[in-house]
Amino acid sequence: MPDLVRPAPDAVAPSTLVIRPRRLRVVAAAFALALVMATLWGWLALPADIQVLFTLSQRLTLLGVLALLVGVMVALALSVVRADETGLWFRNGLRTHTVPWDRVHQVILRRGDPWAFVLLTPADGSPFAADLDAEKRQLMALQYGDGAAAQVGVEELRRRQRYYTTR
Repeated sequence: MPDLVRPAPDAVAPSTLVIRPRRLRVVAAAFALALVMATLWGWLALPADIQVLFTLSQRLTLLGVLALLVGVMVALALSVVRADETGLWFRNGLRTHTVPWDRVHQVILRRGDPWAFVLLTPADGSPFAADLDAEKRQLMALQYGDGAAAQVGVEELRRRQRYYTTR
């Protein structure tokens, strides 16, 4: 029986990869719930004769501030990275980015970084210079606090970059 030759892992066409933060989602949900519960408890703890002193616009302002704070937490928790044959698409909070593979120089997640970064080659085609002025984007879906899962995500993005840039 002949030995089967298996292709190198980088030679297998990958499917679309979607990465979401784990710990950030749990923390954001817990803080949002705690904030809503504390606000509700604070309102109900006020005596009725104090509650009636708040005008409708003041109540709506308090609810608006609460909604804004919860919205920021939800937006951060909804951070995502998607990698496919066209490149990287990622959302950090409310902002989205699309980066083709030919602009990706390297995906890094160093000890002490809060999240991973993608270093970008210059859009004008000039050579990449690894210095403080190098263009980079945050990949907030790959949180250092997620531990091994974040490292696996970074390695998978690197593998896809090698695959799509060497074809």
